[in-house]
Amino acid sequence: MVLALVLGLALLAGGGYVAAYLAAGDKVPVGTKVAGIDIGGHDPSSAERVLRDGLSSRADSPFTVVINGRSQQVRPSQVGLSVDYHASVSKAGARRSWRPSRLWSYFTDASTYTPVVTLDQDRLARLLRRLDVTDGRTPTDGSVVFRHQTFTIRPPRPGLTLDPRVAGTAFWNAYLSGDPSVQLRLTPVAPVIDTATIDRFVKRFANPAMAAPVELRFGATTVHLSPAAYGNLLAARRVGDRLRPWVRARALGRLTDAQLVGAPLRRPQPATVALVDGRPQVVPARPGITYRPGDVAAALMRAIGSRRRTASVRPTPATASFTDADARRLGIRHQISTFTVHVPHGSVADALARIDGTVLKPGESLSLRGLLGGSTPSGASGNALATALFNAAWLGGMQVTAHATGPSYAGKAGSGRDATLRAGQDVAFTDHGRYGVLVSAAATHRHSVTVTLWSTPRWTITSRSRRSNIVPAGRQVRHGSGCTPREGRDGFDVTVTRTFARGGSIDHRSSYTATYAPVPRIVCRPRHGHH
Repeated sequence: MVLALVLGLALLAGGGYVAAYLAAGDKVPVGTKVAGIDIGGHDPSSAERVLRDGLSSRADSPFTVVINGRSQQVRPSQVGLSVDYHASVSKAGARRSWRPSRLWSYFTDASTYTPVVTLDQDRLARLLRRLDVTDGRTPTDGSVVFRHQTFTIRPPRPGLTLDPRVAGTAFWNAYLSGDPSVQLRLTPVAPVIDTATIDRFVKRFANPAMAAPVELRFGATTVHLSPAAYGNLLAARRVGDRLRPWVRARALGRLTDAQLVGAPLRRPQPATVALVDGRPQVVPARPGITYRPGDVAAALMRAIGSRRRTASVRPTPATASFTDADARRLGIRHQISTFTVHVPHGSVADALARIDGTVLKPGESLSLRGLLGGSTPSGASGNALATALFNAAWLGGMQVTAHATGPSYAGKAGSGRDATLRAGQDVAFTDHGRYGVLVSAAATHRHSVTVTLWSTPRWTITSRSRRSNIVPAGRQVRHGSGCTPREGRDGFDVTVTRTFARGGSIDHRSSYTATYAPVPRIVCRPRHGHH
């Protein structure tokens, strides 16, 4: 009977234990609250739903953020704050277990918990950057600005920014509270280049740079530069937490190059082609030295820092950019055209000297006005020089890009093949072949000039002119002692055609048309009663 009683009690206790386990399951202990929301007795999914419904108004309530007296609304999602409902329910004891302590706590615990809150640091950082832009201020580094022979100081200005740690803590504490308002203070941020850094730069460089002129030695040639000349080429650049002097090297190089024009510097001489004993020959290139812009800038820095304010520019050995082989590949070996014109009056010696020896590489052009500039001869002598150059180009097969005939035909060259420089006209042509061209120009005998082109002949070129629409010159009779007789000249249109032939066969032709106005003949007669 005792055994039966014991077994009965055991079965009764076991049945009660099983019943308690089944009642508790994986539910949240009875009476448990999270953030004041009672989720006790609910299974995890139901508890999450109850907690979400109970906290939704607070979890989604926007913050009122006040910065410098200006308020704005910011959503918790913008801050990166959210409630982890699953973790919050798990934290509240929602789990299944046979342990007596678990069953006991389910019925007796009734604890209160705070919800599990997560903070996305990346979202918080993006929000703070946006708030910094609207409410903060970027620190401004101080600087030194050079202008000609003086400099000015731009003072530094501290910035204002939000401290991420302080802001994150403020948002965290206000989240899910009854008053989600956040007061944020802007923290001063010192600039990298402060007043002390500027003072050191001014003392060590800016003041000495503007104190007096400097001298840069290019070999035996000295270039004098005043602060007014190089001042606007200087700058102060930030390198880490310091200011470093900087020079616009290329602009300084152009400045010194302009002063070195005509100086006896051993610069590299490119190869070229010239007439030697009446025949084209390659003139070899010569090596030399050059002065790189960076080396000129370094010398300027040394001169500014020296007592004598003098420094030598380091030369760099240099070879010519156009070599002997390049000159040979131009193929300038034979005469391809020549033309002689009588110069009625005026000297063209200077113009001939400028034209003579010009070498055109394939694809390059020659413009008479472009080459001579303000020294281009005018009048009859200028027209004669233009006519000689044009005809040499025309008969040499060049691509003529600028050419104008006179208003009337004077008979100085073939019909349509005269040229004029009046009214700003020009003679220009392009070497569109695969060989280079050498232009020689000289006074061949008294009052005559000859222009000759040298290259490798590709074509046999002939030119002919055909007149049309002839207008008779007419005749005018004038009386009195002031009359000067003049021969008349017919007006007409003329088509000039050149033929390109090779091996006796015509390859192609090109042509242009010119128009000449008639010039009446003037006949002088004495006035009546005079002989």
